[in-house]
Amino acid sequence: MPTFLLFTNLPASAIPKGFLLETSKMISKTIRKPEEVVQVRIHPGQMMSHGGTTDPCANSELQSIGHMGNEENIQMSKDISEFLQQKLGIDPKRNYIKFTDMKAFEVGCEGTTVEILWK
Repeated sequence: MPTFLLFTNLPASAIPKGFLLETSKMISKTIRKPEEVVQVRIHPGQMMSHGGTTDPCANSELQSIGHMGNEENIQMSKDISEFLQQKLGIDPKRNYIKFTDMKAFEVGCEGTTVEILWK
């Protein structure tokens, strides 16, 4: 169920071909969950500023049921920041990442909740 949301002021034309699926693989690896349950949404072309400039920046969120905590989030922040710098040229200082640890009853899937699916 991990969902990664990326909002960036980069235009869609600056997002490399294959970036969406590369991001899916990276998220799967960093959060240690199978890619089959990973969802990625990229929102390019956002009207965004960071630090008083419109230089390339991003705001992202990683939502998951578990596999989150202080130590895990530090490592995932490093992995995500390095990935975005390498693939999109976004300075790690210009991306904030929100980590959201969801509860299984808060996530719907297959017409029920993940809590029920896991029983």
